[in-house]
Amino acid sequence: MAKDNKAHTATANRIAERYGMTFNRGDGPDIQADGLIIEVETTATLAAAIRGLQDLDGSRFVAVTNQEGVVEALKRARGTDIGVMDPQGNIVQQSDPPYGD
Repeated sequence: MAKDNKAHTATANRIAERYGMTFNRGDGPDIQADGLIIEVETTATLAAAIRGLQDLDGSRFVAVTNQEGVVEALKRARGTDIGVMDPQGNIVQQSDPPYGD
């Protein structure tokens, strides 16, 4: 959502590279390929991103731009099937359907 934010861009590029994908700077999910969908967000934009991801099909994750945002992301994703990633792209909470199975 905040695609002009330096932290957002750096995090999205890092995660896209880790998963062998490309960061989408336009409309739509930040990173998407082969059933994996990742939205990179700050804590301020988490709620809207999680709502938006719920309408998509595949293994969906919200990734935060800083380590401190992981706890907030876990709280916001509770009760959904949206997974959570840290700023390095490590899966902190798996999505449903899970990625990599």
